[in-house]
Amino acid sequence: MSERFPERLRTLRRRKGLSQQALGERLGVSQTSIYKWESGQAEPDMETLREIAAFFGLTMDALCSDGARQEAQEMNIAVMNRAFRQMTPEEQAKLIEVGRTLFSHAFDPDQEPW
Repeated sequence: MSERFPERLRTLRRRKGLSQQALGERLGVSQTSIYKWESGQAEPDMETLREIAAFFGLTMDALCSDGARQEAQEMNIAVMNRAFRQMTPEEQAKLIEVGRTLFSHAFDPDQEPW
């Protein structure tokens, strides 16, 4: 789990305006558990992590990662979008066709891996 999980949990809890006690009650755990998770002294088990993620409307990855992956994905999408807009319509059409071919191959269970 990310070293930033305690900080992320504390921030999410505060954004909802909840005390450690109130969050613990909603999750069915003690205030002491919330305190230990937020201070990095302990970590919740997987089922509780799922409940925490669901409570805050997040994926497990978003809850537990350091956020670098999400930032990198957003940067890559922005770069690709900018490059796509600079292409001619013919180049865009070719790229779209290549993308369709790759995706259909990648998600076809009958295809052999490359």
